[in-house]
Amino acid sequence: MRNSIRFAIVTLILVCGCTKKTNLIIPTRDVDYRNKSEMTLKGKLVCKDVLGAERMMISDTLLMIACNNPEGQLQVYSTNSNRLIGSFCTRGRAGSEFLRLYSTTEQRYHDENNHVIVPFVDYMTTIKEVDVTESLNQGHAVIRNTAEIIPFVDALTVFIDNDLDNRFLYEHAVTYEHQEDYGMVHDIDLTRVPTRISTQKTGSEMEEIPLFRRQVDVDDEREIVMPYAATIKKHPQRNLILYECINMDYLLFLDLDDFENSFAIHQKGSKTFDDTFHDYGPVFLGCATSSDYLFVLYYQGDYTLKNMESDLMLPELMVFDWSGNLVKSFRMDMESFGLAYDEIHHKLYCLNDKEDLYVYDLNGLLQ
Repeated sequence: MRNSIRFAIVTLILVCGCTKKTNLIIPTRDVDYRNKSEMTLKGKLVCKDVLGAERMMISDTLLMIACNNPEGQLQVYSTNSNRLIGSFCTRGRAGSEFLRLYSTTEQRYHDENNHVIVPFVDYMTTIKEVDVTESLNQGHAVIRNTAEIIPFVDALTVFIDNDLDNRFLYEHAVTYEHQEDYGMVHDIDLTRVPTRISTQKTGSEMEEIPLFRRQVDVDDEREIVMPYAATIKKHPQRNLILYECINMDYLLFLDLDDFENSFAIHQKGSKTFDDTFHDYGPVFLGCATSSDYLFVLYYQGDYTLKNMESDLMLPELMVFDWSGNLVKSFRMDMESFGLAYDEIHHKLYCLNDKEDLYVYDLNGLLQ
């Protein structure tokens, strides 16, 4: 697979280099997904104040919330009843404990016994696979496998083929700006793109995947890394990566099994990677994945911008398929920062800025 990725990258560079040399190497479709929402979703409260809630994921009928609660850094709810059914991963140094449980991409999968497995990082030093199914059976956290973290700085990790030793890495800031006014002084390499995308197997050299030909021009040097800021998600079954641009009107789809199928979609008429970047606020911020859909929160439509005048960040919820087609778009009734989609009951779970858990019924709305 690694050789096929390298060959596909070279092919894309040659093909694109023969025409207009856009900054983004993979093919891009200009589409129109802004201001398409026709209705406002109304959420129903599931649980008030999930202490320290940070990220969510759903597999089968299990809603799993990673949180900063020392008594249980993994809270498990049933999507059948919306009730808490388990609390695991207490704070500590034992093998089944976590000094600080951390999840960056909400990856989850099944093992050979069809148990739900979630890989978490323990204090940025060790990866531990939590067998959530067996943890519920036994009443305490069950760890299946552990692995050391490949050293990285400010990186997000996806496990290719659900293998802890085979990783896709997104590093946001491999070069830095000179920031004496903030009490920090960093060397900056103006010849390098400050974001690095790569794959790496334990014991092997890093294989970098170039996505950009050059740095994006910025009108403020302190914002040099902002055009590349992203949330990284993986398809629940396939080695298909979503690169959700936080500050740009792009969604990038990276196929690690056949890189020639990689592509991007871009809001027609908005700023591109070939323009000078100016910070107008977030564009995409928040994402949930399912087998058929991905759900993203969008902040540059008229609905959001109008509410921002009242100091509210009410986003639109955009639903895409994995081919980059807009399926539906909805207005949200509250500020949200975490999303998870229940494929069985067709419900979307959201965390608001007060760490309250809400659910939205999408039955019949995605056709």
